[in-house]
Amino acid sequence: MISAWCMSILAHLFSGPSPLLDFIFHGHKYLELPVALLSFANCYEPGIYIPPFQAAINLAVVNGHEKDSIQTYGMVTGLLNGGLGLGAMVGPIMSGAVTDATDFTWTLTVLSGIGLAMLIIMSAYLIWMKMTGQPLKLV
Repeated sequence: MISAWCMSILAHLFSGPSPLLDFIFHGHKYLELPVALLSFANCYEPGIYIPPFQAAINLAVVNGHEKDSIQTYGMVTGLLNGGLGLGAMVGPIMSGAVTDATDFTWTLTVLSGIGLAMLIIMSAYLIWMKMTGQPLKLV
């Protein structure tokens, strides 16, 4: 999941290309680059979205729900799809606001920054849980 997330962030940074990478592209923009790299980034999305499903199932089991119950799978699927639906609604609104204020390259840079922040938070959380030996349990 972490490696897929990193590759997705890099693909978004290079697909603009990001103004932060002007030392590589020298202000040139290529039509084929965003098409190829955004398609490439979309191939990594299953690697980002599938592990949280198993983690949510594990979290539900630790909190007392049945492991192979259709109700547990339905609850987890509903919660994760609700989050994805919220992202599908908020994402274009936020991206549209950033694009109106700047341009497409900065929009991808901002989205990559948000993805990087989430990657750091998720990695720190997973490392902390591993170091302390705590199960994924809600209190």
